[in-house]
Amino acid sequence: MKKLAIVASLALALGTSSAFAATQQEAAHAILEAVKMNNKADSLGFEWRDTYKKVLGPAKQAYHKGEYDKAVEMANKAKAEAELGIQQAESQPVVGLRMN
Repeated sequence: MKKLAIVASLALALGTSSAFAATQQEAAHAILEAVKMNNKADSLGFEWRDTYKKVLGPAKQAYHKGEYDKAVEMANKAKAEAELGIQQAESQPVVGLRMN
């Protein structure tokens, strides 16, 4: 009986660690949403300097390597940065100033 409890506990522990792993589809969706949000921030002129190169790029690389958890984590970070850029655009309107 004691061995059965140990085996059941071990199986449950191993099962839960993989139960929260991101799938390829979830990673692709997270990256797509991050790219859309980053493009919106860029269209407003408030894309953060490092978001695409240092966050979205590594997210895409992780996706292509099959590291879906990392891809989702990085994509969520990029999306959050883009959302902050959009908030910044809304809270800091620049009237009559054009930057080239």
